[in-house]
Amino acid sequence: MTEPAEKMVPEERLIQWMEALEAYARDWDKVFEGHPHYFTQEYWYLFVGVVTSAWEGRSLTINAACQMMKTGSARTREDRLKKAVQDGYLLKVRSESDRRTTYVMPSEMLESKIRGHLERTYLRTAEAFLPHQKNGQA
Repeated sequence: MTEPAEKMVPEERLIQWMEALEAYARDWDKVFEGHPHYFTQEYWYLFVGVVTSAWEGRSLTINAACQMMKTGSARTREDRLKKAVQDGYLLKVRSESDRRTTYVMPSEMLESKIRGHLERTYLRTAEAFLPHQKNGQA
């Protein structure tokens, strides 16, 4: 019989962590007004990847943006990107140096939504990691 693995994290902390993760998912859904298309990992990868790249000063080509998504054929990924552009979350911007190249950028609306989501959920998640003070003890 195998000995159970040592519990590295108490269940109380894991429950807090699960609650934070659930709050993260619910907040994402609320940010995108419960729109079922955007409540998927694929849009999460796409939106967070495009915003992160913009914040880091890197431009993403359409192909690079599509590669942010983990599943789907090339056509499916392009369709997702097209929908996000149509809904005003992403912008397609032609390169000034090579007009054949098009970059994908976040719209101001998407940046605002992602920033708000990440700030709210960062604070909630930090609570799950930081020890709570009880009677002066950590």
